[in-house]
Amino acid sequence: MPSFRQRLRLLAQLCILIAIVQSCGPELSEPNHLSVSGHWTSTDAIGPVSDIALVITQNADGTVAGTWSAKFFPPTATCPPELNATPTGPVSGTNTVLDIHLVLLGVGDFRGQLIGGATLKGGINSCDIVYPATFSLVGPAPTG
Repeated sequence: MPSFRQRLRLLAQLCILIAIVQSCGPELSEPNHLSVSGHWTSTDAIGPVSDIALVITQNADGTVAGTWSAKFFPPTATCPPELNATPTGPVSGTNTVLDIHLVLLGVGDFRGQLIGGATLKGGINSCDIVYPATFSLVGPAPTG
């Protein structure tokens, strides 16, 4: 039979283990409690695509939807294909505890992090090249 001291040590170890388990954060696939809803812009060039603006809304489940717009120059660039001088398109994705993933249909896939609630920093995979990209929150998403 364990001594009182051994039982006390075992109880202390069990309390420490319970505290560690309870202090663990949320699942990495859970929606981020910080919303990315708003109007975002980037001055980074993604190949021939520049001046990208996003107007996106995050739902409670972490899904994101909206639109993008940009400039495309030179007009003879072949990738990404089928874009005009002022292209636009839909945005879809997710904002989770781990990262934000946005698909800018026609441009590429953004993967990154929400930093401080007002910066999205990561990269856009476009035409099999990953371009660094940073978006800044410039205001709320327009309503109406």
